[in-house]
Amino acid sequence: MDLSSPAITYSMMIIPTFFALTVVGQGISKMLKEEKDGPVAIGLGIFLLVLIAGAYWFFIR
Repeated sequence: MDLSSPAITYSMMIIPTFFALTVVGQGISKMLKEEKDGPVAIGLGIFLLVLIAGAYWFFIR
């Protein structure tokens, strides 16, 4: 299986990255509203971005 094909790159990188950025944006929005779970959402989004970067580093690069 060719892991450098555009379809694999799109499914493993682009879609999860948009999801992680959405979670970070939601966390920022919650922090601006002074809700308690805002930092948790930001932390989860950053964790997901790190996982995506790891997937790129180990599987696609």
